[in-house]
Amino acid sequence: MHQGSTCGDEFADGITNGASWYSLSKGMQDFNYLYTNCFEITLELSCKKFPPQEELEREWLANREALITYLEEVHQGIKGLVSDENNNGLAGAVISVRGINHDVTTGATGDYFRLLLPGTYAVTASADGYQRQTVTVTVGPAEPSLVHFQLKQDPVKEPPEKKAPATSPSSKALQKKVVPRAAHKKTQR
Repeated sequence: MHQGSTCGDEFADGITNGASWYSLSKGMQDFNYLYTNCFEITLELSCKKFPPQEELEREWLANREALITYLEEVHQGIKGLVSDENNNGLAGAVISVRGINHDVTTGATGDYFRLLLPGTYAVTASADGYQRQTVTVTVGPAEPSLVHFQLKQDPVKEPPEKKAPATSPSSKALQKKVVPRAAHKKTQR
């Protein structure tokens, strides 16, 4: 495959875009990206599904540097913490990137990592009960950019004043005791 022609297919420089080679939906790549923010790849080095043991070392030596370089790509993107005004980590906060329909959620301590290619992005952190915060961040080619968010609590709104119930004799006659259905069924037996 590394020479470009084998298995009856042509691969320029021995590389193919898997989606253009054969389509697979709802596979582990889709699941891992959508639900765990983890990329998964399928690496095929030859047409042999189960190459003999004596070929494995040669394949490893021919491909290890490329594989290690590829693994180092996971450090691209942004990482940081989402906390409240008292520096308490906010679990379950959502990190959104404008123009990319794939949010990530913070862990138990408010930590997150979002894989992104180099470029400039508008990134928003949001959590229930807090004001959202958006920042512009430039991601470089090697190390992740550190982006911390400190969210302010939404101002507490006063609930509307409740009117005191009427207590006239005629209104008492209209009041009815509310009984849950399960309890109502027991009383009918």
